[in-house]
Amino acid sequence: MSDIPAGQLVVRRLTHLEPALLAALVDYGRSALGESALDEWMLPVIASCGLLYVGRLGDEIVGSAEIIRCLDGDDLYLEGLYIRPEFQRQGFGNGLLTVVGELLSPDEFKRLLVTVSPENEAGLRLYEKAGFREIDYLPDRFGPGRHRLLLAKPLPGPAQA
Repeated sequence: MSDIPAGQLVVRRLTHLEPALLAALVDYGRSALGESALDEWMLPVIASCGLLYVGRLGDEIVGSAEIIRCLDGDDLYLEGLYIRPEFQRQGFGNGLLTVVGELLSPDEFKRLLVTVSPENEAGLRLYEKAGFREIDYLPDRFGPGRHRLLLAKPLPGPAQA
C-alpha cells in the first residue's frame, strides 16, 4: 500500500485496524457524524471486506471514506465519509473524495453512489463539487421522515485515466 499525496493530504487504504487506530477512527467519526458514524463493529468489516481509506495531514487523521460494493451491478457505495470538525471547510473533503475516486478501478466499477439528507446543504455542496449528481429521491430511506437523495459520480474510464 503506497501513500498518495493530494496537496499535503496523504490517503491510504487500510485493510487491518489495530485497536488504538480503530478506537481513534470511531471517536473521530462520531465527532463528525454523530450516531450515523460507523462503529467498532463495522469499521473492521469495511477494512477487510470493502474499502477503507484514511486521509492524513502529517501524523493527524483528517478523515476517512468507507466504500462497499453494490451486489446488483457495477456500482460502489460510499457508506461513510467524514472530515474531522477541526479540518472542515479547508478543502480536505474534496481532496479525499478526489484521491479516492482516482484509486477506484474504472474497469471494474462504473459509478460511485452516496446518499445524503436533502437538508445537508454542506454535504450536497461537497458532493456536487466532487462531481456527484442527483439521480433519485429515497423517501423514508432510513426510517420515517429520514429522506435521502441518491447521488452518483461516474468513475473515469480508461480513456480519461
